[in-house]
Amino acid sequence: MLLPTQYAIRIAAPAAAGPLSRVRKQFNTLVKKLEAERVRLSLWREELPKIRALADSEYSPLARTFDAHRRRLLLLLDQAYSDKTMGKKDREKLADVICSTALDLMGVDEEDEAIKEIYNKHSGCDFDLDMEAEKAFMRKMVGAATGVELDEDTDFSSPQAFFEAMRDKMEERKREEERSEQSHAAKPAKLSAREARHQAEELKLKQSVRDIFRKLASALHPDRETDSAERGRKTALMQRANVAYASNDLLSLLELQLEVDQIDQTGLDNLGEDRIKQYNRILDGQVGEIKSEIIALETALSLDMGWEFGQHRTPKAMMQGLRADIAAMRANVKYIEADLDTFSDIKKLKAWLKDYRIVANDPGYGEPWF
Repeated sequence: MLLPTQYAIRIAAPAAAGPLSRVRKQFNTLVKKLEAERVRLSLWREELPKIRALADSEYSPLARTFDAHRRRLLLLLDQAYSDKTMGKKDREKLADVICSTALDLMGVDEEDEAIKEIYNKHSGCDFDLDMEAEKAFMRKMVGAATGVELDEDTDFSSPQAFFEAMRDKMEERKREEERSEQSHAAKPAKLSAREARHQAEELKLKQSVRDIFRKLASALHPDRETDSAERGRKTALMQRANVAYASNDLLSLLELQLEVDQIDQTGLDNLGEDRIKQYNRILDGQVGEIKSEIIALETALSLDMGWEFGQHRTPKAMMQGLRADIAAMRANVKYIEADLDTFSDIKKLKAWLKDYRIVANDPGYGEPWF
């Protein structure tokens, strides 16, 4: 795990200049935030493979076993429905169990024609037609809300599939907009005063980072060293500088400057207020980028695992949740194995149906995830 660097970047007030100014306080606050987000991101990158490995090795096999048992149970119940000892009330309840089980299984594999046939027979509906109507409604709602027109064959089988389709469409629209802008850029449009100021400020920010990198590159160029050990050291430092510059990582570049004695604490303290303001904008952008990367990792994992996303859980909480899911799935496998044994006996199945109650008017009952 990445630990805070020993070359901690902080800015004090220049000698005899009085208390820290607002921009200097802001710089120090942003550096602390960035250091904290670095540690969070490093922890995610370290723990995410472990979480996925545990899911692949323990949860997924259990889930596949559970689904296979549910399919066997569905076939068993469908067969029991035709038993001559089943009364009208028994069949009504059994049809409700069959339809809910079939819908759950089609959420796993929508193309299982045997399950679809059983569902259609007991529900009095056509699953494919119902899903097409639901998808058409969903495409209409998404288009009205976002302006993104999804294709008719968009996969709505899971949140992950839906969001991937949305992402692809939005990226496609962005590319089209960029092509359109380029095609109309033969005569450059006159920038507004605000746009011109923003563009000039962005150039200053890039120049600030570029200046630091050039100073480092000049001092660390390994080809100028005759000593092999020193050449190796500078090669490693130069690689770090290249990575930092490529990602616009101001903090890492400043840390390298301290490490190689290009700048000392007095030099940092004596930076001008305008330069610090520029640094603050860069640091604030870095904090936002790392937070976005963490959210992306967290959301992707939540979608893959079927968990609710948007809660910003830690990797430790994610691992605890996965272990709880594994324990629950083990229990589910045991329960359904017991059900298979019980429901293979028509008398026992009918006794169970006596206590079964059909849930009526349940919002969302039997509906797809969307």
